[in-house]
Amino acid sequence: MPRKRQDLLVSREELEKVVDGIEALKPYHEFLKRRWIGMVMWWHARSVEARWKYFLLRGVVVVGGVLIPVLSAFGLHAGWERSFALAISCVGAVVAGCAAWEGVANYGETWREKRRAAELLKVEGWQFFQLCGKYRDDNGNRDDKSYHTAYPRFAAEVESMIAKEVGEYLSVFDASLDQAKRQATEIADAIVAEVKKQLAVPRP
Repeated sequence: MPRKRQDLLVSREELEKVVDGIEALKPYHEFLKRRWIGMVMWWHARSVEARWKYFLLRGVVVVGGVLIPVLSAFGLHAGWERSFALAISCVGAVVAGCAAWEGVANYGETWREKRRAAELLKVEGWQFFQLCGKYRDDNGNRDDKSYHTAYPRFAAEVESMIAKEVGEYLSVFDASLDQAKRQATEIADAIVAEVKKQLAVPRP
């Protein structure tokens, strides 16, 4: 896991320091730390993990796809046909498996969606802490009363964003299985055709 990248983007300690630094928010510390900071860190961690898995699987697919034609060329040598046909089958199976699993797990969509959700939730918090945007007092005040007045709206916005994100996250997987089946079938057909081609090469 790319730990340095995680720390660079956000850390729980920094967010908690901001919350603890505003005395007027003391009655709401439990919600802010458990719900707001908790969800920001959870979505952030999910995005980092999904990104790493997405590029790993896509890397295997790319490297395997490039490797198959190379193995096919070596398989043209006399006496190597069956060995390289087996190697092509193994590499192709790995490629097909990675492509199919990425289609099911949707790591790419999860990475982008969780990154977006974490950043939007952070922005909502910054607006609340600075009493700007939708949380700005009509008179421009920035006292304890302003925080107490703005808090119910902030809590409602946080819960609304969490509910929306859960719904969007589940919808990502609606077509995942069909997509994975199509990708796996296409790759498998290409592998079978390549193996047949290798086995059909006449021996000298």
